[in-house]
Amino acid sequence: MRAVVAAAALCLGLGTASAQMDLSPEALPPADVTASPEAPATEPTAPAADSVPAPRPRPDGPGLLAADEKTGSSFDADFEPQPSGDIPPLPIDEPVPASLPQSTGGAGAMGSEPEPLPLTEAPAPGPDSTTAAAAGEPLPEIAAPPRAPGAPDLAYGAFQRGFYLTAFDIAIDRAQAGDVAAQTLIAVIYEGGYGVPQNFDEAFNWYKLAADAGDREAQFALGLMYMQARGTEQNLELAAAYIEKAANQGQIDAMYNLGLLLLDGSLRARDPRRAAQLMAAAANSGSPDAQYALGQLYASGLGVEQDESRATQWYGNAARTGLLPAQIEYAIRLFNGIGVAKDEEAAALWFLRAAESGNPIAQNRLARILAVGAGIPADPVAAAKWHYLASSAGKSDDWLDAFVAGLSDPQRQAAADAAQRWPGG
Repeated sequence: MRAVVAAAALCLGLGTASAQMDLSPEALPPADVTASPEAPATEPTAPAADSVPAPRPRPDGPGLLAADEKTGSSFDADFEPQPSGDIPPLPIDEPVPASLPQSTGGAGAMGSEPEPLPLTEAPAPGPDSTTAAAAGEPLPEIAAPPRAPGAPDLAYGAFQRGFYLTAFDIAIDRAQAGDVAAQTLIAVIYEGGYGVPQNFDEAFNWYKLAADAGDREAQFALGLMYMQARGTEQNLELAAAYIEKAANQGQIDAMYNLGLLLLDGSLRARDPRRAAQLMAAAANSGSPDAQYALGQLYASGLGVEQDESRATQWYGNAARTGLLPAQIEYAIRLFNGIGVAKDEEAAALWFLRAAESGNPIAQNRLARILAVGAGIPADPVAAAKWHYLASSAGKSDDWLDAFVAGLSDPQRQAAADAAQRWPGG
């Protein structure tokens, strides 16, 4: 089920999704760029650089909290790759865009994919947790409605195997007889046009029957239809009401979206603490978008006590699911040592993963890292390749333009050839 509210790409002013890297030569005093200062024993440790997990596939996710990317740079055009130097922190002044391209495939330039790691353990509740922050207004009991006794649901089984007409034929009689689960399935089939002509009016009607009978999946879907004016006239108040009903029953995407509405403050009274509690519930239930949002809340101290360590943990959890904005934010935090032990090598590999998925911000940052050899060996041809790809996607960089101009003709040609072959080579 989708998790997108029509107004979900809310500009909430958190400003924590950063992606600006300053590698200008004046900020590079002599030092070993491949060395990372040893972190205090009390800091959480970044994952080993050779075990950064490959992103797992995920369906299209909801609108994110970040705003559109700002572009432009002001780096010294005369920079030459340095054999040594301390890389300065990445300023937090460039949000990650809300909509990013999905993976287009291609092998990573660093070699074979390492084995995936399980998600890191979510931060345990503590005195500064969202639970404590919203202790005055606890969430209702969140639990799935009890399953009706009986045999396995043959209609849903057929649907999951792709036998859509069979699923429809099995479910329609039950739906007409008042079976709520079957009503929701018929609505899903009509909404998606699975084996039948797509019909938003029919989908709306079936969702409405199931939602008013208490089905949380139908309630959330109906809220989205009201929000997006599909099968009905737009009604934002009813949209928020049905999303809230679904959230109060523990529907994960509804909890995330209700959290967004509570942060926005237009359809519901602004309540950052309640929003953070909902985000935490959805994040602990495995929602990558809620994990990313909760990381932003901890980083900004909105609705919870500011905690960079927890922020980084949640960004890391979301990054491991393949959420591109989270991968970029997590890479920046690893590079700078924000809320985690500084690890430029692991950061470079996270930038690589996001770059291989087609993200121009990550491609630009990876090009800079490869140009100076921060955490990984310098590779001017690879740096130029990633710069070409980022530039073709609209991420310009005067400093990298000058860097590439200083390469030899064979190097530039090799980089151009590699960019032409990408993602196949």
